[in-house]
Amino acid sequence: MTFTVRHPRSGDAVARFEEVHDKRYHLFVISQDMVQFQHLHPEMRPDGSWHVAVTLPTPGYYRVISDFVPSGGAPQFIAETLVTSSYPGSLLSQRARLEDDIAVRKTQDGITAAVSLEPAVLVAGDYGHLRFTLTDARTGEPVQDLQPYLGAFGHALIMSDDMRDAVHSHPSPGPESDISRGFGGPDVTFEGYMPRPGLYRAWSQFLRGGTLTTFSFTFSVHSLEEAVKLQGLR
Repeated sequence: MTFTVRHPRSGDAVARFEEVHDKRYHLFVISQDMVQFQHLHPEMRPDGSWHVAVTLPTPGYYRVISDFVPSGGAPQFIAETLVTSSYPGSLLSQRARLEDDIAVRKTQDGITAAVSLEPAVLVAGDYGHLRFTLTDARTGEPVQDLQPYLGAFGHALIMSDDMRDAVHSHPSPGPESDISRGFGGPDVTFEGYMPRPGLYRAWSQFLRGGTLTTFSFTFSVHSLEEAVKLQGLR
C-alpha cells in the first residue's frame, strides 16, 4: 500500500510528521467481518510517500485506517474501505455479526486476559474504560513483566460493529502506565469514547518476552435509557 498526505489548500505533499508512540504513521487494516486485524507502520520514502507491505489473508472488504499527526497540524484519523480483486460478495453479506463476550477470559501466547468495564455499564456519548488484568496461563501468577511496545505497555483499537466509529487508545495515565519503571502489568487500562449505542470490538496488544499478543474482546455500549434500566435506577 502507498499513501501520500497532501495539504488541503496547496495540494503539496506533507513531508514533516510528529512521532507519536515511537512511530510517525500508524495503520490499521481490519476485515469487514472484524475477524482479521493488523496494526502496521508504513515507512516514508524520499518523495514523501508512505509504503507498507500488506498481506490480506482472505478475500473481501477491509477497513483501512490511517493515524498520524502532520507537524503544525491536528491529529488525523482517516478511514477508507477497499475490496480485494474479483470478490463477489457484498458489504451486507460480510458485515460483522458480533456478540457480547466481555465476561469471557481469553488465553493466548501463555497469557490469560480478563476485562472489566469502568463503569460496569457503558453509556453512549461518554468515556468508558477497559481494564485488563493479565495472568500467566501456566502459573496463574500476575503478569508483571510486560515490555514497552511503541512507547506504552499496550495499544488498543476500539471499533463499532458497523465500522463507523473507532479510537486508537493507549493506557490511561497512572502508575500502571509508567514505562520508566521498566516492566508493566498485571493491570492495563484503556480509555475510549463510544458515541453511539451498540456492540464494539477492542483489539488490545501487549508485548511480553519479545512476543506481541493481540486479544479481541466485544462489549456493549448502551443508551442512557437502557443503562438506567440495567442499573435498576428510577
